[in-house]
Amino acid sequence: MNILTIENNVYDLDSVPDQVNDLRYCILDVSDPEFYDYYWLELIFLESFYSPAVVLNIGGNEIKMPMDWSIAICDDDYHTEIEIVPLTSLNNRGFKTPVFNPMNNKIPLIEEVFITNYYQDIKWFFPKLKPGHLLVTPIEQKSVPKSVLFVKEANKIPEVVHLSDVM
Repeated sequence: MNILTIENNVYDLDSVPDQVNDLRYCILDVSDPEFYDYYWLELIFLESFYSPAVVLNIGGNEIKMPMDWSIAICDDDYHTEIEIVPLTSLNNRGFKTPVFNPMNNKIPLIEEVFITNYYQDIKWFFPKLKPGHLLVTPIEQKSVPKSVLFVKEANKIPEVVHLSDVM
């Protein structure tokens, strides 16, 4: 799994050394309905687990994610209003997701997301997310990457998140 660093680069969590100096990753905090914002949290603790995976195609970019996670989706007309949908509900339903870089382009592009493959029992490493935090996950391997919002547990996320409150 990849995270977006404060230097606006992709960092692969599968290759984290034993000690890292000040590695920060990006989240969208929607825990306070009056104030949404992006934060760069220090990577202190990584969770590790085995889980099935889905391979997603998002605007021509492929990304592998744990099957039990959820993704932010939107409509073409209301691209600043996102909802959270489990990855298991995506296939062949024509969902679209906002794709953006929180440091460079706040107005998201809208890309179709669909499942292309499944894998059994992949070992995952990811930062521990607090309730109400969505992980900003790069979908391409380059500097200033396009990113998508994912979350492990969506029970503390509002039903509709207005990205216009962040932009």
